Amino acid sequence: MVIDFHTHAFPDKLAPRAISVLAQKSGLYPFHDGSTSGSLGLMDKSGIDKSVVLSIATKPTQEHSINAFVVEMSKNPRLIPFGSVFPGSDTWEESLEFLKNAGIKGIKLHPEYQDFELDCPEAMKVYEKCGKLGLIVQFHAGMDEAYFPPVHTGAKRINHVCETFPDTIFVAAHLGGYNMWNETETDLNCYDNLYLDTSMTQTAQHIDKDLAYRIAKKFGPEHLLLGSDSPWENPADSVRAVKNLGLSEEDTELILWKNAVRLLNL
Repeated sequence: MVIDFHTHAFPDKLAPRAISVLAQKSGLYPFHDGSTSGSLGLMDKSGIDKSVVLSIATKPTQEHSINAFVVEMSKNPRLIPFGSVFPGSDTWEESLEFLKNAGIKGIKLHPEYQDFELDCPEAMKVYEKCGKLGLIVQFHAGMDEAYFPPVHTGAKRINHVCETFPDTIFVAAHLGGYNMWNETETDLNCYDNLYLDTSMTQTAQHIDKDLAYRIAKKFGPEHLLLGSDSPWENPADSVRAVKNLGLSEEDTELILWKNAVRLLNL
């Protein structure tokens, strides 16, 4: 069993334009066409059994359509889609309740795309509500290829939200901060409610293997999740990197699927 905890797919009609725009902005090459079928095809090639599919409401008016797409996608047993809200919107609380009632496991936030600081007051309200509803909060952490610094996350902000909402499960993408992995090692604290996914550590910026091993040992394999950021990273490369970390077979299985099964109640 292998579960990819960080992937993306778009409605078929929107996928071509979405992929084109994102590829141009980030300078990254997509490994599939951005559609649900493209995602499933790449999963087959890469030996992925299930994928968490993340969507982002980049403006308040997108909440309804994105979350409706997420609920429809959840009918496929191999896909575990997360919804999204726009912090500060008029409908964020209603949207979270809709997702919970539809059986969705969590939400994805992107402080760069959505232009908010991770621990701003509007976002803090979302985290509190997610904790009450039992929704996982997964968020982009660190730099983004399409945006210039300063970043909207960082270890200090992540520490703040984890300490403030111990009953909310947080997943910090990209090993706690894309291309800011030294900060993950030195400044990001360990919390029972904090998990890191491994997405985009093998593509545009490659994390040093020794640094990745030290991060894995610091946070513990029980707090790491396989992630690729497909279609922007080949999941086969993501899996290979986890297997090459030098951890025990038991710890490797925790990262590849067992932690995901526990978090998602599969």
